[in-house]
Amino acid sequence: MKKRAVFLDRDGTINKDVGYPDSFERIKIYPYSYDAVRKINKAGFLAVVITNQSGVGRGLIKEEALNEIHK
Repeated sequence: MKKRAVFLDRDGTINKDVGYPDSFERIKIYPYSYDAVRKINKAGFLAVVITNQSGVGRGLIKEEALNEIHK
């Protein structure tokens, strides 16, 4: 069975773009994001958050730190 999905960019859509966060504490999720994801799910869609983190490749954030943020 196929499931429809909505892909949401993380920085600037779900949370404030704070540059290259190195911990979850630096992520500032917009208050409306929680309700928006609930509405997407209630409508029968899977909400998928995506992000392009070039800071790892540039050495500005460690991959391990990014993995902890995404848990």
